[in-house]
Amino acid sequence: MGYNVKVNDNLKRSVMLGSFAFGIISFILPIYSKRIGGTAITIGGLFSIFSIVTLILRPLIGKGIDRYGRKNFFTASFLFYAISMGLYSYSTNIIMLYVSRFIQAVGSSFMWISAYSIAVDIADNEKRGSAIGQIDGAHAKGALYGSIIGFSVISNFTLISGWSFLFKGYAVLSIIAGYIVYKYIPETRTVNNEKNIGHKVTLNSDFFKLLIITFISSMSSSMITPLLMVYLQDKFTTDIGILATAFIPAALIYAFLPSKLGEFSDKVGRIIPMIIGLTGAGIVSFGFTNLSSIKVLIVLWMLESIGMVMASPAQEALVADIAGEDTLGSIYGIYLLVTSLGAAIGPLFGGWVYESFGHATPFYINGSILLIDAVLVMLLFKNYKIGGNKL
Repeated sequence: MGYNVKVNDNLKRSVMLGSFAFGIISFILPIYSKRIGGTAITIGGLFSIFSIVTLILRPLIGKGIDRYGRKNFFTASFLFYAISMGLYSYSTNIIMLYVSRFIQAVGSSFMWISAYSIAVDIADNEKRGSAIGQIDGAHAKGALYGSIIGFSVISNFTLISGWSFLFKGYAVLSIIAGYIVYKYIPETRTVNNEKNIGHKVTLNSDFFKLLIITFISSMSSSMITPLLMVYLQDKFTTDIGILATAFIPAALIYAFLPSKLGEFSDKVGRIIPMIIGLTGAGIVSFGFTNLSSIKVLIVLWMLESIGMVMASPAQEALVADIAGEDTLGSIYGIYLLVTSLGAAIGPLFGGWVYESFGHATPFYINGSILLIDAVLVMLLFKNYKIGGNKL
């Protein structure tokens, strides 16, 4: 157990350091892109290209880590991140942003499958939800700390110069994260190439049901992610400090609640947290269309974050529950492929709806889809069992 604790601590530390850029990217990439001439559609494209790359790579990487082990793929992820962050720091036009985003997506394709697989490898079966939640929480903590630093820098520099300085720093942190993995995280998968050659992944009906739900929710949620900042700028203010005030409370929820809510899914099963989380996030999405003040926005954003944080670790742990030990990486690769497919479609569709049918329309669509997804979870998994215990 002590061995696993040390490995888990280094796993979380590396994920956290490698994630410093990701909070500020999700917040400021739309703002920065708009500043250098991007439109709602081109901004949506920056999110879609990320998803398209991961869509192609994740199934291949999933098979690779089952056959060759987790560590090398995990180490490589942070090297790609470092290259991407360095390129971001020199990006002063949309084309360079797309190149940087492409390489970042390659790193993400390597990291998440490896991180989740390592976490499940070293966790007891009854603590998978907590293990997955800790990885999500480590990522969110890094994103939060990076955002706090980022907002401090940008408030004392121009947006362009602050952006350049920040991403050089994030590149250094990614290199440090890769060193931690290389030096302190052992291979957690016993590699046997003869055993793994020709091994087939069996996809059962429960996994297909989960993929349907995953695709719908991923497409819907990713439709909103790049638009929210554009919407807030159009409706309230372009002052980054004020927008950051609204962003940070939700970021705190993503940073510190995933492991606790992951434990909740270990105790009550995966299905109940998924239903509650999707329902709550869906209802809150309708509220974004009637914002009257930044204070109301903060409350709604926090509630929406709680819903998504409750649903995500349960859903990701359910993947591990369904997968066999020998095909864990491949199953996660397929799961994240479907996530990427939804995330590739969502931003472009959202940008088109936002410009064509009004600023509130994507939020209505998102709320409706998440509520439908909650009903699907209830219907498709009402009799789902693992080890004889109804979830």
